[in-house]
Amino acid sequence: MPGQCLSGKYLDKCGACQGFRRGEGGELHLKGRDTPGYFVSRIYDSGGRGTQWNRLVLDIGRDAVPRVHVWLFDERAAGEAVDARESVKEQYDWLSTHAQYHSDYREMPLYGRKDGRGRFARLALEVYPGDGGGDGVFKSFAMSFPKESFTGYLPELYRDNGQLERFLAVQQSIYLEVEAAVDTLGEQMDPVNCSKAQAVRLARWMGWGGLADRVDMYTLRRLLESGPSLINRKGTCGYYIRLTEILTGRKAYIVEEPGLCRATVFIREKPEPGKEKHLDWLRRNVPLGADVRFVVLGRTNRLDGLFFLDVTAALWEYESELSAGGVNIDGIVLL
Repeated sequence: MPGQCLSGKYLDKCGACQGFRRGEGGELHLKGRDTPGYFVSRIYDSGGRGTQWNRLVLDIGRDAVPRVHVWLFDERAAGEAVDARESVKEQYDWLSTHAQYHSDYREMPLYGRKDGRGRFARLALEVYPGDGGGDGVFKSFAMSFPKESFTGYLPELYRDNGQLERFLAVQQSIYLEVEAAVDTLGEQMDPVNCSKAQAVRLARWMGWGGLADRVDMYTLRRLLESGPSLINRKGTCGYYIRLTEILTGRKAYIVEEPGLCRATVFIREKPEPGKEKHLDWLRRNVPLGADVRFVVLGRTNRLDGLFFLDVTAALWEYESELSAGGVNIDGIVLL
């Protein structure tokens, strides 16, 4: 397997940038709609002189227009000298002039030139905002080594053929992209490890599209973990109890009235802070023809030593008992 020089979680820690602002996830966003952004990576080390690198892959918004340059060299001091220039724009200009590989695409091979080898590598990137109205988000990049060409699977006669390598590079790129998607499929389907965007996507597949964008990540992951068992139980008492507990963070009970085709879900305490809004979603998403009510219980009211229970009251720990003519609190059962 080829080695990887990955961008890391925060792009601004992997190089210097100008004309970008950092997003919450570490990605870079263009500051302006009419001005480009510049990024110059730190020095990446393959560990051996004269390394023939493999390829560069950029993860950048479709609305962005990139100009990519990669410079390969063997003397680290030469690469460090670039950092002495005053601005990132000047560093970019110098690197774009001395780079061996240039591209306007999000992927390019880093082999095929006689002078295109070296132990060290630096990336210089210029990003222009596109016409699609996007913000030119730059998420990550990866440079791999050593060279990996599909010509290695051919007879010796066809190897080290530059024209054939460039032709197969297109098929190689398509194949490796599909292979990477297959390799990461398990992670993408795992609610514990997948990204927020993928978690929202999975929730939409399960029919919770209107809810996925509202809940926090912890609640969304709990929803997805219970999703397979809940999907086949929609409309049942177990479905409403479990869904209510996930969305409110509180214990829930249900009382059925089969004769009236009605049910009431009792929530033991007030929902966790910030989750009160999910009650509205629960009420609006009761199936047509069903009568399901959601009631938040509170402490009972006390008057002259008597306790009065209604739909807004909850059973709690009491300091006294009911009057002699009443019923002992231990004899009251909701379910």
